Amino acid sequence: MPTPPTAYDETAKGPGLSGLLEILRRRRMLAVLPFLFVLTAAVSLAVFLPSLWTARSLVLVNRQAIPERYVTPTVQADIEARLLTLSQEILTPERLTQIARQYGLYRNARSTDDLVDRMRKDIRIELMDQREQRGRESRSFLFTVSYTAANPVVAARVANTLSSLYIEENGRQREQAAASTSEFLGTQLRDLREKLQTQERQITAYKEKNLGELPEQKDVNLRTLERLQQQLQLAHENNRRATERRQMLTNALGEIDTTVATTAPSTAGPSVTPADTAAARLNLLRQELAMTQTRFSDRYPDVVQLKEQIRVLEAKVEAEKQAAAAMPKAVAGAPKRIGRDLRVPPENAYVASLMTQLDQATVEAKTSAEEIRGINGQIAVYTRRLENTPKHEQELAILTRDYDTSKELFKSLLTKRGEADMASELELRQKGENFRVIEPARLPERPAGPNRFRLLLVGLALALGASGAAVVLAEQVDTSFRRVDEIRSTLPLPVLSAIPRITTEQDRVRTLRQRRWATAAVGFGLVVVAGTSFVIAHDNQGLVTLLTPSVPQTATTSGR
Repeated sequence: MPTPPTAYDETAKGPGLSGLLEILRRRRMLAVLPFLFVLTAAVSLAVFLPSLWTARSLVLVNRQAIPERYVTPTVQADIEARLLTLSQEILTPERLTQIARQYGLYRNARSTDDLVDRMRKDIRIELMDQREQRGRESRSFLFTVSYTAANPVVAARVANTLSSLYIEENGRQREQAAASTSEFLGTQLRDLREKLQTQERQITAYKEKNLGELPEQKDVNLRTLERLQQQLQLAHENNRRATERRQMLTNALGEIDTTVATTAPSTAGPSVTPADTAAARLNLLRQELAMTQTRFSDRYPDVVQLKEQIRVLEAKVEAEKQAAAAMPKAVAGAPKRIGRDLRVPPENAYVASLMTQLDQATVEAKTSAEEIRGINGQIAVYTRRLENTPKHEQELAILTRDYDTSKELFKSLLTKRGEADMASELELRQKGENFRVIEPARLPERPAGPNRFRLLLVGLALALGASGAAVVLAEQVDTSFRRVDEIRSTLPLPVLSAIPRITTEQDRVRTLRQRRWATAAVGFGLVVVAGTSFVIAHDNQGLVTLLTPSVPQTATTSGR
């Protein structure tokens, strides 16, 4: 039987493309197995992974209907901070657990905390306005409330439920914030009003205690003191004039007594005629006019009055003289006693007038003296008041400074309380900033993840890489010689001949049996890989989330 040509001579062409093909032909089974297993795992994952559906509800943030220059809101205006606060209140474990039970979510959750964490990860709040647009005065904002679930219907319902919760919680928080602000300002106003009343009572009591010595009465006290000084000067003048008049009348009465005593005989007395009386009165007025003119000018009222009296009296004296010359002289009269009691005859009108004037002058002098004492006492009182005014001014300034500060604060709080009441009424009537759903969540048209085609491409690339790595690793580990030139280049021995592989019928049967067992093992392995992939991928939303790339967002407010 002729010997067939050896295969080693056919492939002894160097390590080029033929060498690679020889390696692939020889390691074809080792290359196919990793490829099949990896590709089967990738295909199984792509087939068995659940689809995640994301439903979004679009919410409009309306600014308050009345401009802010008329009614200032009492709630923070930063929409990002507002959404963060609302999320803190809405995404609580109690509410999330209630929603999960209502829609049958996360039944495979290990605990309540696991359920809450998974649900918070599936909820996303995204503010739609760009950051550069928020710097401008815009009338409204838009944000979306999205929820991702394996069931599109459930995703839409949960998204709508969450958006309604944001609307309700926003209204409740705004009403509560406005009411709390108004109540706080009201409490502060009541406390400050009581403080003001206490300070007012203290100031009133202090003013009542120091009445007349207060700073605001200083000008009145000064004017009163000046008036009292003028009155004192006038009283001194009146007292001096009354004293001088009394002295003058006393001198006149003394002269009459002297005249009567020296001229009258023992049996009869002189008869004082009206002309003599008028002449004596005229002489007295002239003396008084002379004394008055030494102190006052001719236009002074007393000087003018005295001049008028003198003119009238001079006319009267002249008339009396003419009447006395026309009448015959009669000498008659009874003898009168010479003594002190004849000094002021009762029937003599002139003497009676002098005595009356003397009494009036005495009363005027006494009255003016008493008036001087009273005025001096009042001057002392007002002087003491003026001296005490600076001390009371300093003490009152301390009281009024605190009172003025409290009063200004009260006015400010009163204004703010009115604004807070208007803001509270605005929120109660839902005229303030509010949320409104302009686009409720609908059934999503396509799933958000996973991207099965991309997953298949990645699986194919991994399968090819696994095959190549297996072949390379096998070639590196295998140290057997395949070609004659390898032996010649490695061992310094001559190669006499190459004996081909001799395959018998028994070898072929055994090889066929091994191939069948290997095929069955590979099939079983593929089934195991597919089953394992099914177990891993079945309802595994977390894995889908990891395999689904997140979309970049402008501004997102997530849960806690």
